[in-house]
Amino acid sequence: MAKMILRFFLVQISCLIFSLSLPAAKTDAVSNGTPDSLSLLRKTIDAIRISTPPKIDGELNEPFWATLPVATNFVEYSPRNGTHPPFETEVRFAFDDLALYIGTILFDPYPDSICHELGRRDQIEQLNTDYISFDILPYNDALNMFEFKVSPANLQSDTKYSPVGQDVYWDAVWQSAARITDSGWIVEVRIPYSALRFPKVEEQVWGINMWRHVRRYQEWSTWCFVDNKVRELFNYYGEVTGINHVNPPMRLSFSPYLTGYVEKNPDNTKWSWLLRGGMDVKLGITDSYTLDMMLIPDFGQVQSDDIILNLSPFEIRYDEKRQFFTEGTELFDKCEIFYTRRVGSMPRNYPSAWDSLGPDEEVVKNPEETRIINATKISGRNARGLGLGFFNAMTTNTWAIIEDSVTGNSRRVSTQPFTNYNVMVVDQNLKNNSYVTLINTNYYAPDDHYSGNVTGTEARFCNKSNTLAVFGRLNVSQEYQLGSKPVFGYRYRLSVAKPSGNFQYEVFRDAMDDRYNPNDMGFLTNNNEDVNSVSLAYNTYDPFWKINRTQTYFITSYTTLHTPNKFMDLRFELNHYTQFKSFWAIYLEGGIHPLGSDDFYEPRVWGAVYKRPLSYDFTWNVATDLRKAFRIHTSISVSNRPENKNFTFYIDLIPRIRFSDRFTITLNSSYSKEMNDNGWVETLYDSLGNPTIFFGRRDILTINNILDARYIFNTKLSLSLRVRHYWSQVKYLEYYTLTPDGNLDPDSYWQDHNINFNAFSADLQFIWYFAPGSELSVVWKNYIMTSGNQLKSNYFDDIGETLSAPQTNSFSVRILYYLDYQLIKKVLTKKKKRESSN
Repeated sequence: MAKMILRFFLVQISCLIFSLSLPAAKTDAVSNGTPDSLSLLRKTIDAIRISTPPKIDGELNEPFWATLPVATNFVEYSPRNGTHPPFETEVRFAFDDLALYIGTILFDPYPDSICHELGRRDQIEQLNTDYISFDILPYNDALNMFEFKVSPANLQSDTKYSPVGQDVYWDAVWQSAARITDSGWIVEVRIPYSALRFPKVEEQVWGINMWRHVRRYQEWSTWCFVDNKVRELFNYYGEVTGINHVNPPMRLSFSPYLTGYVEKNPDNTKWSWLLRGGMDVKLGITDSYTLDMMLIPDFGQVQSDDIILNLSPFEIRYDEKRQFFTEGTELFDKCEIFYTRRVGSMPRNYPSAWDSLGPDEEVVKNPEETRIINATKISGRNARGLGLGFFNAMTTNTWAIIEDSVTGNSRRVSTQPFTNYNVMVVDQNLKNNSYVTLINTNYYAPDDHYSGNVTGTEARFCNKSNTLAVFGRLNVSQEYQLGSKPVFGYRYRLSVAKPSGNFQYEVFRDAMDDRYNPNDMGFLTNNNEDVNSVSLAYNTYDPFWKINRTQTYFITSYTTLHTPNKFMDLRFELNHYTQFKSFWAIYLEGGIHPLGSDDFYEPRVWGAVYKRPLSYDFTWNVATDLRKAFRIHTSISVSNRPENKNFTFYIDLIPRIRFSDRFTITLNSSYSKEMNDNGWVETLYDSLGNPTIFFGRRDILTINNILDARYIFNTKLSLSLRVRHYWSQVKYLEYYTLTPDGNLDPDSYWQDHNINFNAFSADLQFIWYFAPGSELSVVWKNYIMTSGNQLKSNYFDDIGETLSAPQTNSFSVRILYYLDYQLIKKVLTKKKKRESSN
């Protein structure tokens, strides 16, 4: 194994030297000086006012389309940056008082070869399909962008971009029509002004660019040239002019919903039913800021979490899947102090129900989630680049019910009282894609007399050429409990980076003291840690030989305790990614902890340490051409600690079969076997309070299978099934006591700590988008979780027993209808005119 790792590092170093020795690759266009002139010239296209709106049917047969200025002469972005794309594209813009209209002709001499796989909304990037993207920056600030994508099958996708990142969950209500013709394909789009945010000025000048993707060639082209060596793409965007005398409309919409449930839980022998109703309200307070309110929320149809067995001393972080908490929240991600799943999560004092049990008492009900009463957020950014965000949510009292099995009497125990959650953000854009931010989170439980407060500020400053970026962040946490002294903690991060070009680097320090705690509303596994890191990278962007592009990284990090200043870890890592012209890709990674690591958290007792010996690891990933009907992604990882014979092997296989443009099945199967892992088992205290910490040597087997199947009837009607079975088995072989110097001594301690853990979930979902912004969803959910200490000899015995265990079943039907104020006003106006004419 050591020889294999050594060979890997030699190969990686050779690749890095080879990459560094390459001359700067030049395309034909670069040699002619074309991209240099393109990068300095911002293209401009005029939008023309029309009196009668077109029918959005993908025909472009209204006479005015032929008279409009044409945006053409696209430039290839990838793989041959700066060259001429294989096919021509023509884009035209029109507008009226209500909307922007875009007509596009995408020429292709082989229309039968145009890729047009069907999928659900916002899945375009995951599908085997061509598409056209319209990127609009209403403030023309190179920072905030609205992206609208359309495929030849008329599938829509939309995303909102900001300096924080991208909001892929943002869903606007807009219209499109697309069709394949004898000479390519056509797209016709209507984007109502209510879907955008723009300044209230007489003459609008919006940033604009269009991206075309030809899937069968894996080729991207843009109207305005974009250098693929830089990250700040918006600096290269052009402008759409001519839009005048349009006012930001009143942005007001209502989305009432009604959901019916039929459920059966393991605790109940009979099926029960439940009816819930509520509403989402969106209001444009100004042309820049929007209020989004959720009244009586319901998340019963949200996809099940991928639960895993947690043997670590840290909490597991699960992804947010509730739409209200994923859409329009990019401002609240600043400083990394707001984890939205804290709202409506497990009650703060959930275990107290069992802690308060008396003789003959048992817990008969203990809700695992607090119930959200309502939630509100206000966010937006004005023409001067000032972003404001406000978030508030409230959860009601949560009670556990305890019953005396002898008398039958019951009582309630509060596991979390009424709680208020607040977030406030102020963010100012600066020149050169720079910004400065101030954010505050506040958690308040009045009946507990407790408040948790975190204030953070961060700033990023870049030079004009984006070859230097300086970043700084400071967070301060404050905890207030009646009768106790306030607790203050801090965390800061400083970094200097070169974020663009072939050669890139970053140097950073991230430090936090032992009292920093953002976890009332944020997420942090552990504090009291200082990390210093340096990363060097060399990227090739232009094709050469049989390779499209490469990325090579070298990273080293040194970690210590903050207080006291003690060594924790030193790691060196080298990784390399290559995409070939066949569109296969390979990723290699190797790392080593040459000094081992001092683990201050695994013992679960402050001051104790477990000294892990030297270790090294290697990862190999390969992915075949994703354009093909059959595609497979494979990952193999090994890690080894020779001193204690701790060896881990991991393999992940993800085959995907696309039977047609409508039907696709993906299987994700992973197998992991960790042998001779040493981990904490139990801590016992003597009469003086002195701890004895027991560790166990164990073998851990984990198998995870996920089946995803989807059938798309059309762009508005789809059926999907996701089934997951996770099995983890822990077999203890020997027990030890942890010594004061961090080593392990064999011990005669023996208890059965073996674990056989299973999590099974199935989510079947039928969705019909029957009107713009409106949907009908029918969902069936099945969930099983078991845990015991009887180990199974094989996988099929285990899954058979799991499927026969008590389970939760839920069948629900939900209807949501989108009501737009502008549309309601238009309908009422027409009705009034008809009545007056009669």
